[in-house]
Amino acid sequence: MTDPIKIKSIAPSFAQTEPAPEPQKKRSIPWPLILVLVVVVGAFLAIQFIPTQITYESSVTKRSVNVTDRSNAPTESDIDEVLPFRDTELLRAQESAKAILAEFAELQDQVEDEQLGLSDYQDVYDAIIDAANQADASFARREYEVAIEQYRDATARLREYVYTQETKFEQAFETGYAAIISRELNTAQAELGRAKEIKPNDESLSHVLNRLEKLPQVNSLIRESRRALLRKEYDRAELLLIEAREVDPETQNIDQQLLEIQQIQLEEGYKLVLTEAYSALNQDDLDTARRGFERALRMRPNDPGAITGLNEVLNRVGNSTIGEMKATAERYERDGDLRSAMQVYAEVLELDNNLQFALDGHARTQETIRITAAMERILADPDMLSSNDEFVAAQSILKEAQEHASIQSTNPAKVSKLATLLETASKPLPIVLVSDSEMEVRLATVGQLEPFDRKVLSLRPGRYLLTGSANGCRDVRKTIVVTEGMDPIAIVCVEPI
Repeated sequence: MTDPIKIKSIAPSFAQTEPAPEPQKKRSIPWPLILVLVVVVGAFLAIQFIPTQITYESSVTKRSVNVTDRSNAPTESDIDEVLPFRDTELLRAQESAKAILAEFAELQDQVEDEQLGLSDYQDVYDAIIDAANQADASFARREYEVAIEQYRDATARLREYVYTQETKFEQAFETGYAAIISRELNTAQAELGRAKEIKPNDESLSHVLNRLEKLPQVNSLIRESRRALLRKEYDRAELLLIEAREVDPETQNIDQQLLEIQQIQLEEGYKLVLTEAYSALNQDDLDTARRGFERALRMRPNDPGAITGLNEVLNRVGNSTIGEMKATAERYERDGDLRSAMQVYAEVLELDNNLQFALDGHARTQETIRITAAMERILADPDMLSSNDEFVAAQSILKEAQEHASIQSTNPAKVSKLATLLETASKPLPIVLVSDSEMEVRLATVGQLEPFDRKVLSLRPGRYLLTGSANGCRDVRKTIVVTEGMDPIAIVCVEPI
């Protein structure tokens, strides 16, 4: 940091000492008095001839200015005078200088700690330090107003210097970092090198420079990946990208490039299937062609290329092909693949929307899917059958399933399990409730109950919501599942308020 200003004050005047009266008799030499006089004279000479020295020094260049100009130094006559005005002026000047130089010292510390721009602009910085030393010289000559203005000017110049170097650093850093993201090696090297010259000690550069060091390897791996992709070596292309990500995990767009490779593979696979299907169609191998187009449609539903090819197959085979499609749909139904069956029926209807077997099959499979889904929902949560609405709906679903030939043939176990469940759920079970005669108890699906100490109810198996309220007590809410042989349920105040 900059050395603080040190102003050496003019020594105060000394009182005249009256000479001692002439001794009438021979006396001993007054050595103590002589010693005092010597000290006083020495102090006077020191104050008279030792100049005030104020120095600003750059810790970088070790350059200093020592002010020895005594043009305004006090004269001998000043020593014996009291100068209160000049001393007051000095104090005011010192305070003004300290206020300005506090900022100067802080900026100087920043420049020298960070070596901010000194590799290229040492002369500019030295000139600012020289200006501060010139201000010190003016101060030493008691040209206070001039010195204060020079301090202000030097501080403003140093502030502008710091701002300019900081701005250049930020611009270089941001441009270099953006170049790393876009993997522009030359730009990144140039800009980050410029940033390092401006702020060689900046900690934020270390991570970015580490990434810059890895950038050539990352770029090389990505280039090799692209070449492998052009050769359709998809596995190698993916491995090279993964290796690039391991070298620099922050490399952008690696995941996007991996996804693009996967999409290219899917596209290549689809094109191969479609090409083979059209090749079979051209060779009049209609069965192979149809299977190929159907496979293509499974890969890309509603794809125009596959639909066109399949329609061409159907046009060639005519009614015999429709018959085969009917057999295929019915086979799907028997195997329980209802959605595939419904899709085939829909394809037949696209060829001829008046074919009754396709209309019936499409409606039948759609209905089967609906009933099967409803049965699975009930079997997954049997406790919901405590609700009258759910119980009635479940009975309706069971009836539909029992009357549906396709479901009876493909899912007889589910139908049987649902029937057993509904039979059990239809038989009420006894349940004991215990309270304190003060709690107002309400049972969902039943309603408000009269106050009681002990109450026996008959409820269908399943899930119920039990609530209770009483003055001075927080409301009680319980979800209970009614099962055979269950313990009594207590609903009493557990949290007074």
